[in-house]
Amino acid sequence: MTLRNFCLSWSFVLVFLTISPLKSNAVVTEKLLNQANLATVWQSAIALNPAGQTSPQEKVQRITVLGDYLYILTDGNYLFCLNRNTGQLQFGDSVATPRLPVSEPADYNNIAYIIAANKLVAIDPKQGTMLYSKKIPFLVSSAAAAANSSYFYFAGADRLLHIANLKDVREVFKASADKVSDVTSVIATDSFVFFATDGGDVICMTAGGPKKKWQMNADGAITAPLVKNGGWIYTSSKDTNLYKLDAKNGKMKWKFRAGSALLTSARAAENAVYQYAQGKGLYAVDANSGKQLWLLAEGVDLLAQDGNTAYVFDKNNMCIAMDNKEAKKIYTINFASVTSFASNVYDSSIYIMEDKNISCVKPIRK
Repeated sequence: MTLRNFCLSWSFVLVFLTISPLKSNAVVTEKLLNQANLATVWQSAIALNPAGQTSPQEKVQRITVLGDYLYILTDGNYLFCLNRNTGQLQFGDSVATPRLPVSEPADYNNIAYIIAANKLVAIDPKQGTMLYSKKIPFLVSSAAAAANSSYFYFAGADRLLHIANLKDVREVFKASADKVSDVTSVIATDSFVFFATDGGDVICMTAGGPKKKWQMNADGAITAPLVKNGGWIYTSSKDTNLYKLDAKNGKMKWKFRAGSALLTSARAAENAVYQYAQGKGLYAVDANSGKQLWLLAEGVDLLAQDGNTAYVFDKNNMCIAMDNKEAKKIYTINFASVTSFASNVYDSSIYIMEDKNISCVKPIRK
């Protein structure tokens, strides 16, 4: 048993005693946070493998906020799942051999699904268990899978969208845009499936068969994952445009020109959409009108939004609070110690890490 597995085993045993075997430290001091009207809600720590004679210190590769949970993937392809409201460790296990591709998690019906190399991994975060790890019987890309009550949807390595049944992941049917473009992302509801291609296509088809409902064609490739928020699909394209599409009929509500190719997805929050554009910075766009609210040249990504205040992580390891209504900076906080962070569009919680330590920070309510 490794040191990490020993710590994790005791973490699960002692959770009933509300004791953690891993000592955690605040990522940012409480004094500094309080000066910015912020406070730590909880702090925790995950068990990262230390540096060895032939191996470097294990590092966090990414943090994903999904529903009530945080999914933390390391560069060794070890996945941790924490309850994002309490910081309690729910799950921890290796999902793939190091250096193999692992997709972002997607969820359906409170189950998280991850493509790890050529396997589909299903995790029940509430119970803290890996339900299964099934081999996918066809080649897939590293794009996240989608699921609904009937099927799984996979972006294939053969430029096809593969649809498989839930029970044994056997293929039921296929779909494609033009047979010459790679499928780059897919999202699904129980009624419809939406997928994008590097040929610039966004296609909506019925969930139970390859019957196209609508199609939108951008002038550039779409490599960033599609984002669905309510009845809208946000599409970030290499043609420099961010598109807001009606999920029912594909009609464009607006498009926002960012001035450079868009390689990452938009962050669609309650009343604003945030888009990073390489060489430009982070844009805030009014979700209803598509008009620019502000552009922060040093901005990298959204941390969280609280009403009309957006918290932004910048390239200098600063947290910048922006007033969306007045389009101006409110204040700046030094986040020099932060090594990883999550982008949260659900609420005002800010999730930041310094190596193994993780903190949840929120605005103080007066």
